[in-house]
Amino acid sequence: MNVADRDRAQPHAARSVIASLGWNYVGATVAVPLQLAYTAYTGRTVALSSFGSYAIALTMVQLVGFFANAGLSAHLLRAERLTLQTVRAARHLSVVSGVIGFALIETVAPICGALWRMPELIPFMRLLGYQFLFQPVVTVTIAVLRRAGRARAAVTAEVAGQSTGFAVSVLLLACGWNPLGLAAAQPASAVASLTVATLWLHRCALSSGPPVGARDLLAPSGFLAGYSLVQFVTNSVPMWVAGRLFGPGTTGSYSRAALLTGLPLTFLAQGLVWAATPALAERQGLGIPLGRSVEHTLCMASATAFIGFGAMAGFGPAALSLLLGPGWGAAAALVPMLALGAAMALLCSFGGSIDQVRGAPRALIGTQLAVMTATAAGVVAAAALHSIVVLAGAAAAGQAVGHLSQLMRWHRSGLLRVGVALRMHLIHAAVGAALGGTAALGADGRSRTAAVMCSLAAMLPVVVGCALLRRRLPLYAAAVAVGLNR
Repeated sequence: MNVADRDRAQPHAARSVIASLGWNYVGATVAVPLQLAYTAYTGRTVALSSFGSYAIALTMVQLVGFFANAGLSAHLLRAERLTLQTVRAARHLSVVSGVIGFALIETVAPICGALWRMPELIPFMRLLGYQFLFQPVVTVTIAVLRRAGRARAAVTAEVAGQSTGFAVSVLLLACGWNPLGLAAAQPASAVASLTVATLWLHRCALSSGPPVGARDLLAPSGFLAGYSLVQFVTNSVPMWVAGRLFGPGTTGSYSRAALLTGLPLTFLAQGLVWAATPALAERQGLGIPLGRSVEHTLCMASATAFIGFGAMAGFGPAALSLLLGPGWGAAAALVPMLALGAAMALLCSFGGSIDQVRGAPRALIGTQLAVMTATAAGVVAAAALHSIVVLAGAAAAGQAVGHLSQLMRWHRSGLLRVGVALRMHLIHAAVGAALGGTAALGADGRSRTAAVMCSLAAMLPVVVGCALLRRRLPLYAAAVAVGLNR
């Protein structure tokens, strides 16, 4: 490819990322309110201690899920060429791994219940385990849709599944299946998503290729599965330690605060990764330098992380108190620290996807070692001080150190100068801090409903100021560079 073609491909690739990202966020505008409404209902219906057991059960099931998925979705997203044989082999392999995951969860559930001294954890895990009969195939199918440029189809399948799962769970809770109705949402969601995603998959015109066996997929996917597994374990350690040190009640508060910050984190981080990875992988396959695209997409991630979660840190405590009702003050107090952790997790996760596309396993390992070391130090400090707030800060510190190590490696490799990245981070963080600070001041000392309204109103001057000074924001400059704003 000549220089002119590369120059034309750069803004085109960036616009394709934005288009995919737009569909992801359209889905989020539907899914997030559904999740919030479901959270409000369950917060008033299910006992606080049950949320603690459910949170631990969910992390254990997700842990086994990394084995069941076997890194297939990540491999498919970054594949330079997607063939019909690859898709068929991936779906068949996901069925087998899902059955193994189901059997494993049913076996280890009693052991986990005894380890955390939570009897409710056992039936939660066993019911959640049924999702493995469907979820691995769902994950692979949606990854194929995204890699094939069918972001709308992927979002439709995900939203349909989530809506169905919430409806089934609410119905069971209302009929007396309390608290087990919580765990029914995941299997029901997987069934609905699989149905919709499979219908869309049949509309994809995939090219034919050479035969693909399980070994062909497991070899490149194995490293990604192992990396994701270690990453998940590191991120889950604070929750597991909370369960051991503070019991199900405090763990329940921690889990609800983590849900408020983790909900937008999941949609935003996945949206960025799913939108950027296929486009970056295509550029990598064509031999186009990634530098400018990485800078522009990291700028989007920076603005999303610091501005979005900065506002969450100030607005979130009032929102969570209103959402869950009385008795959740301890959860609301954890929101600012967890919001900071979510911002850093988004950046670190996005950086990891860039290193995957670059084919830099040593960089991925180095980042995860940095995250593990910093998180472990924070957990030790939290145990010594017996502080749940310090425990929440351990996760934030680990992700911050991990992202800093990514920036240093990119700088040394010539991919992106660390000064450029830090400048965009600092500017976006200043905007986020202004939003969070004014939101917290607006909510201070007011009743739950008034606190939410005043918190939102207090942020308006900052929003107006950003609109007037938009040309100074790195996000605006990136939008102009890719042709989205002229």
